Amino acid sequence: MAGDDSNPKSHPYDPTHVFEVGSEPLSSTSAEYKRHPVYSPSEWLLETISSTLALGLLIAIACIFWYMDNKPLSAWSPSVSLSATISILTTGYATALMHGVGTFIGQLKWLYFKNGPRKLSHLETFDGASRGVWGSILLLTTVKWNIATIGAFITILRLTFSPFAQQVILIEQRDIISLDDTVTFGYAHNYSRNLGGSLANSRVDSIPQDPNMQSAIVQGLYGINTPATFSCPGTCRWTGSYISLGFKSECRNVTQETLQSANCDSIGSSSQCNMTTPAGVGISTRYVATDLATNYYMNASLLFGDPSLVELPDTFPEITRFAIYRSTPDHNFEAHNINITDCSLSITAYEYIDAKANGSEFAFGKIQEVDFGSTNPWELWPGGIISGRLYTNVSNANHIPALEISYASLAAVENFFESTTIVTEWVEGNFENNNLGLAAALSGTVDVNERFDKMAATMTDYLRDGGPNAQSAHGERVESQPFVSIRWPYFIVPIATEAFAILFAVLTILSNRKSRHVPLWKSSALAVLACQHEEQLGMLQSTGKDVNEIQALAEKAEVRLQ
Repeated sequence: MAGDDSNPKSHPYDPTHVFEVGSEPLSSTSAEYKRHPVYSPSEWLLETISSTLALGLLIAIACIFWYMDNKPLSAWSPSVSLSATISILTTGYATALMHGVGTFIGQLKWLYFKNGPRKLSHLETFDGASRGVWGSILLLTTVKWNIATIGAFITILRLTFSPFAQQVILIEQRDIISLDDTVTFGYAHNYSRNLGGSLANSRVDSIPQDPNMQSAIVQGLYGINTPATFSCPGTCRWTGSYISLGFKSECRNVTQETLQSANCDSIGSSSQCNMTTPAGVGISTRYVATDLATNYYMNASLLFGDPSLVELPDTFPEITRFAIYRSTPDHNFEAHNINITDCSLSITAYEYIDAKANGSEFAFGKIQEVDFGSTNPWELWPGGIISGRLYTNVSNANHIPALEISYASLAAVENFFESTTIVTEWVEGNFENNNLGLAAALSGTVDVNERFDKMAATMTDYLRDGGPNAQSAHGERVESQPFVSIRWPYFIVPIATEAFAILFAVLTILSNRKSRHVPLWKSSALAVLACQHEEQLGMLQSTGKDVNEIQALAEKAEVRLQ
């Protein structure tokens, strides 16, 4: 390298050249290297700033993780998404980190050659390590481990920083529970209709019918499924238990017992048989040879209906018994496949536990009949047709609320069961069937037990959901929201990377202190021009120039590759 000889003051020192062996006299004196104040960019100011910036970015990432841990994703208010923010910060961190690490590796090569004879090719190895991963791998595998080895590890390890930082964040759906007055389903402790307009001389069979109760009975006997009545804007739950007034049914096959009680009167080719089921319900069938035969017969027996009663019958809370006769007449109208079923309907109460709703679906986690104990909890409050009522006395069971049914409401239900809608007959053959009723609902091979269970359920649901005394059970709305879960173990790798970076910076600065007489040339490519290779001595001899002087000289010099 040559300068301008016309102005000797512009060159207080001779230009630096790289000489081959023996081209210049050897010098055994050690060069003194100029150092600068600690706040100078020529010292460690820029590296300190970049290292501090990297640490600050890591702390910022950790603070974001700490702030968002176990919080809904909606808690992140900036317009830039959480993932994008972390990606930006990790990119900034890696850039700031590698500025310092690359400079430190570049400086450590001068310390490496200062400490003893080294292969000249290791200059290139160190330079490669200061620039990227492949050079760092070569440094680790071809050069004896030293302080720069830490920098090579950091260069490789920083590739995992961003993936591990992103892996720390786990977005998972969680349920948010909130009270909502619009979340309701029905339950009832009472069934008492307002009959205040009835005349004082009204008879029991003059009590107005409850059309909604009639609808529930018919729907149940026909096996019609109706959607549950509830209110839920999405997904809801009810964590409590609720007791509600209801009905239950029991059915059993009594074919053989009933047929044994048959008493038949025959006149010519016709006969009429009367029989009684074990529950005491009468059945009547008719037969005319080759002409007609009973296919279906249903009767009902009421167990409670006298307004003059001063106490309940022993059969209560059973209120009605049914008998259903079914057969399949052959071509001669002889009855085959005779099936006779006894069914009963009783008043009861149910406990509904852990109700849940999702869209149009509604279900209870558990439904169980209330256990009133061995004694009958029901009592009668006499008051005639309109004012009489039945109520429970459950003072020994505080968790069971008081239940009540008005006499008129219960009597109206029994009147319907006794009507020709329910008590019906269907005769096959030459017979005018005028009393159709609900014969089609239960004839044939219909599962009678299932239909009566369905009837009791629809009657119960009516009391709960749409009855005159239904109450609202308020529940909670369940909203699924994305939540941020911070998996801190994944953050160990970024923390370890930064810890190694701090250690590397401290060791590099301390090992290159002024007393070590090492030139502070860092990663400067021009610094090599301040050295000459003394092959006989096996040394790189420096002119002692400061890196600022080398750069200033390079700015003024013009060179050409020969």
